[in-house]
Amino acid sequence: MEKSVSDSSGERTTTTETSQTPRAFLDSLVTRLPEPAVVVDTELRVLAANEHLCSLVETPAETLVGRSLPNLFPAATRGRIEANCAQTGAYVTTCCQTVEDDRWVDLAFERHESEGETVYLGIGHDVTERQERERTLEAYERIVETIEDGVYTLDDTATIRTVNDAMASITGYDRETLVGADASLLADESTIDRAATLSKQLRDGELDVATMTTELQTADAGTVPVETRFSTHSLEDDHYRQVGVVRDVSDRQQFARMLASLHDSTRQLLRAETKDEVATVIAETAADVLDLSGVTVYLFDRCENLLRPSAVGPDAAVDETDLSAVGPDGGLVWDVFVDDEGATLGTGAIYRSLTDHGVFYAQTPSDGLDERTRELVDLLASSAEAALARVDRETALREREEERRQQNEELRQLKEVNAIIRRVDRVLVEADTCEAIEQAVCDELAASKWFSFVWLGRSTEDGVDPRAWAGRSSSYLDAVSQSTAGDDGPPAVQTAQSGTTTLVPCITDDLRRGHWRTEAISRDFRSAISVPLAYDDYLYGVLTVYADRTEHFGETLESVFAELGESIANAMREIESRQRRPGDGVVELALSVPGSKPFTTQVARRLDQRITCEGVVPGEADATRLFVRVPDGEPATVTEAIAGIRQVQSVSPVSEDLYEVVVEGETVVRAVTDQGARLGDLEARPDRVDVVVHLAAGADVRTFVEQLESRYDDVQLNARREKTTRQPNHGSVRAVLEERLTDRQLEVLQTAYLSGFFDWPRETTGEEVASMLDITQPTVNRHLRVSERKLLELVLEDG
Repeated sequence: MEKSVSDSSGERTTTTETSQTPRAFLDSLVTRLPEPAVVVDTELRVLAANEHLCSLVETPAETLVGRSLPNLFPAATRGRIEANCAQTGAYVTTCCQTVEDDRWVDLAFERHESEGETVYLGIGHDVTERQERERTLEAYERIVETIEDGVYTLDDTATIRTVNDAMASITGYDRETLVGADASLLADESTIDRAATLSKQLRDGELDVATMTTELQTADAGTVPVETRFSTHSLEDDHYRQVGVVRDVSDRQQFARMLASLHDSTRQLLRAETKDEVATVIAETAADVLDLSGVTVYLFDRCENLLRPSAVGPDAAVDETDLSAVGPDGGLVWDVFVDDEGATLGTGAIYRSLTDHGVFYAQTPSDGLDERTRELVDLLASSAEAALARVDRETALREREEERRQQNEELRQLKEVNAIIRRVDRVLVEADTCEAIEQAVCDELAASKWFSFVWLGRSTEDGVDPRAWAGRSSSYLDAVSQSTAGDDGPPAVQTAQSGTTTLVPCITDDLRRGHWRTEAISRDFRSAISVPLAYDDYLYGVLTVYADRTEHFGETLESVFAELGESIANAMREIESRQRRPGDGVVELALSVPGSKPFTTQVARRLDQRITCEGVVPGEADATRLFVRVPDGEPATVTEAIAGIRQVQSVSPVSEDLYEVVVEGETVVRAVTDQGARLGDLEARPDRVDVVVHLAAGADVRTFVEQLESRYDDVQLNARREKTTRQPNHGSVRAVLEERLTDRQLEVLQTAYLSGFFDWPRETTGEEVASMLDITQPTVNRHLRVSERKLLELVLEDG
């Protein structure tokens, strides 16, 4: 029996009579079906579903039951289900919204009466692949219709089967005329024969894609040049279809002709010997080949700072009798030149910068400037730039001989300067005081004819204090303030402030900007260089050299003086270090280094207790061997905590609370010993390091602290005490012993002493000392024997 029902839109639909089916039978049926199946009630709530449906929607059965069917399949509405029940063989096609990738399903429904309740049995089929094929086909059809090139198909009788709108536009025929017509409507016999030959090669597998350049006949009895790319695909019964893409190459051929003409003009540019000849070739090519009007080529006059019309086209706004120049107020022509950017205005005007050579100007045709012509204009401008640059280079070649002469002179200068540097190096080695170094450096440099005046100063809070000078016009230092106050200070002040080399190639530049410049020029100083005398970020002073020639200090001399500055600073550091080494009398300093940067502070913070440094053994490169005492803590815990610090190379227990730690890089201990001080006591806390050091009685304490502050901020000097030590008349035993022992022997002796090798009972064995130093035990024993003998010689022998 049939009856009428309404769908969700209110429309009436004829449906079949409901079947009487027990629910148990339906549930059992659903589980046995090989396709996704579901039972829903009239509210479209899921009552039962099989595993295939659960897998499709990626939802467990226990979660699926009770859910609304439209939430799983949006198109499965009540109205569509009712309508589908009445249409045998019909489906509700819907997407599945519960999975990430799009899935499509055809659902067929039947109405059943089960236990007094109306239910619907739905059986589905996955039609995702079919849906994707239909979408792909639609996409291809849209692509073919929107593509700008013509697209066609031919059968094996050369009959046109399909064309797109672009094909009709190229040929001038409408689509109805083309479809079903013979290919001879568009192509002559030779073209058809050639296409047939290529088609056979395609079918035989000799080609993948065939390409032809030919002409097609158009509806107005004309021809159009085209490039055709086509292939074939086989059909049943040995038939085939040819599929091709046709591109109108009229613009391309015209572009090629214009490009060939530009190549001819490029050859002319290669023969041009002056910039005016280059400008003439460019103007003629733009007018004759590119069909531009009003062409004008402006060349830049560097001496007058003007753009002059050097060449014009036949209809330009100016001619040879009216060559008015364009200056900084010359409007857009000047703006294009200084901005180095082109412009195309709505009025049709074209401006192209020729970099620092000038500007190209022209008017476009009445129909505007197409993209390819724009490319040719840019190519012409690039050719002009290259030609003008070539003329500049050839002009520069005529000056090459003078440059070579100057280079030879520079080589002679460098040779003499190197000889001076060698003499200075000998002075640095032989000098006993910093004052001797300062004066000797100035004297040696000023003795050369290459330098007019040399002086060396020490940096202070207020400026640079002259310490030594040599050369002519020493009154310059009296006339020029070396104070840091004000801008554009003298080269020495600039270097002291920046810590980097200051190079002044030409002192006359900005002559009125600084008083020091006028004083230097009055003494015939033309150029200057100032280099820092720095070591480990500490500035010992500034070396400044003046010359009577501009551009005198090139890159080579700048590098030479930079290395000289480093050598002078190193020599000063070594002298000050020797002067600080304790002798019969010492200065004891108690210092505090706050902050978390020091290595020992990091150790104390990790262990949350105070630690002490019992001794230090400088190693190779940046490595330092410290013997650290940690009062409390398990050795394994302490070792693990110290090893976690980035600087630590190795850590190992020596005794119950003593640890040997090899540290890479900077440490407070290394910082004071590098400056010639001897370590007394060192106690580290989580927030600071307290250290006691010994310096020679005459050492400059202030400079020592300043150098330490160059590595660590806010160093505090807590106490200074004068002490007298008991030493033999011939000098410090330790100093003499250090001179007699090799570096390796001294390192072994210090390591053995600090690690408890000489204690009784011994804290460490010879084998353990060898392990610390990564050498063999016999080597350790040999070094210790030699060191002990030399030490006993100092103590027991006379004299």
